[in-house]
Amino acid sequence: WRYMFLLISIMAMMQLMLTPFLLESPRWLLGRNPNSSKARFIIKKLRGFRYDEEVETEVGHYLGASKRQGADDEGSQGDGKKGSKKNATAEMFADKKVRLLVISTLVLQVANQLSGINAVFFYSGLFFDGVIENPLVGTTLIGAINVVATYVAILLMDRCGRKTLIMWSSAGMFFSCVVIVLSLLGYFSHYTALGAVATYVSFFEIGLGPIPWLIVAEMFDGRYVTAAMSVSCQLNWACNFFVGLLFPMINKSLGPYSFGPFAVVLLLVFIYAWIWLPETQGTTPEELQEQLVKKNAGTTYHNFDIEGMDSSMLPSQDEWAQAMAALERDEGK
Repeated sequence: WRYMFLLISIMAMMQLMLTPFLLESPRWLLGRNPNSSKARFIIKKLRGFRYDEEVETEVGHYLGASKRQGADDEGSQGDGKKGSKKNATAEMFADKKVRLLVISTLVLQVANQLSGINAVFFYSGLFFDGVIENPLVGTTLIGAINVVATYVAILLMDRCGRKTLIMWSSAGMFFSCVVIVLSLLGYFSHYTALGAVATYVSFFEIGLGPIPWLIVAEMFDGRYVTAAMSVSCQLNWACNFFVGLLFPMINKSLGPYSFGPFAVVLLLVFIYAWIWLPETQGTTPEELQEQLVKKNAGTTYHNFDIEGMDSSMLPSQDEWAQAMAALERDEGK
């Protein structure tokens, strides 16, 4: 274990030495100075542009998004007293248009950890003890599979929808958990358990591993993306802490059934993704919000906040009649 800690220190030193080669965020540079030549150079380098016109078009996109965000912030301040600007996190949770997106983000972050993936990585030596002769071999094998599966995920990420990959990932991990439990109970061989763990890690890497982090930027515009990412990161690490802390006790109490709780979580994640998780691939945050509003528009007539609405926004008699007819049809089924 001493050499393992030494390797981590070496990798940290390499990362520190390579830090000067990191590029600054062009969005941040343009926010400080819209005429920044450094931001334009970085955009040209990152995007591979050849002509200045292409760079200026991209700069226009950045500046336009910043102006829209500023206008939204001013509008939100205008709804209340002067100077009563809300905290971005509190405003995000209060905004009904993005509420389902916030819930989906938090659900995926919890699933990322409560799927049990770090129980495998943290305690792989404990898990493989008695399964194979040298537990470190199993740990090394799982690490190698994790690396290979990451490259597979890169190929699948833009070919399949985010929702599809989450469903495949959670379903594959669920069945892998079932096989692991059955193997530990003696219904299958130890090598079958090892194969199930490898499959479990592979399915994690194509969905529940990368997508909870990727999807935040696809769900939220610049107004909320920083707050959403901050909350997601805190929740993820909190769940990580509890999994690492509690798994030895779970393993001691449940024995061969220790992967049972993870299987239950994965089943619930599959159901949530199937019913509620919106698809974000190929859509902007604004388009995604419009889709959610349209999706729910036909089922909210009877939940209007009449007192809080302007009289010009009240439903017409035809809309009331359509809503009542729909309710009668539903009750008659």
